[in-house]
Amino acid sequence: MSILDGVQRVLGLYAEGAAELSFTDVAARLAMPKSTASRLLNQMQHYGMLDQDAATRRYRPGALLAQAVRAGMAATPLDEACRAVLARLSDDSGLTAYLSTLNQRETVVLQRLNGSHPVQVLSPPGSRRNASGTAMGRALLSRLSEAEFQALYGTDAAQPLPMEGRDCPATVGDLARLVAQTRADHCGVAIDQAMPGIGAVAAAVRDPATGELRGLCLSFVSFQADAARVARLRESVLQQVAALGRALNDPYWST
Repeated sequence: MSILDGVQRVLGLYAEGAAELSFTDVAARLAMPKSTASRLLNQMQHYGMLDQDAATRRYRPGALLAQAVRAGMAATPLDEACRAVLARLSDDSGLTAYLSTLNQRETVVLQRLNGSHPVQVLSPPGSRRNASGTAMGRALLSRLSEAEFQALYGTDAAQPLPMEGRDCPATVGDLARLVAQTRADHCGVAIDQAMPGIGAVAAAVRDPATGELRGLCLSFVSFQADAARVARLRESVLQQVAALGRALNDPYWST
């Protein structure tokens, strides 16, 4: 394994949502010798890619990576407009609000606004998840044309998808049906699916001038929300994102 292979694999763990890792965590999750993991993490720290907590000796993404992420995700005018909506959604609900985009078959978190509720659902900017298993992913996929969807997933409805969790689509056909329902509802809801114990309500806009896609969602611990609360969150997301869509002249939100 080259040093760059190792760096890529370690960064992949953080991209999957890990906040901090010890060398034993890395060794176990990447199936590498502990000595190799320790040496690799020390080198990544030396070059500014990781920071080490002096008390716990665990590693977290360093300042250099944070600067690179910010540069690569410089906010566009669309993102600024979305952020204002996120702020209202988070302030009104007390929940964590996310702005994400679609990269092939994955969602990528662009912005996160923490809510005021004492229990929060936190995934850092840059986090990726399979789009098929989340409300955010299906909201974004619902804004694709049939040709764009098929370019990502193919035309074989029986083609299996990665197993994401309870009630997640097992095949491309299952996903296509869920995406079609999300498109008709203008909103996606997922509770205890790819992320057990977590729920989310999401909707998406598409800038007609640039084709840029952005998904906005509220995330919550599932025990926080009964059916009535989820319905209120859904209505709030729909109202706020619809207003944003109309301001963008997104035809999807004009009907």
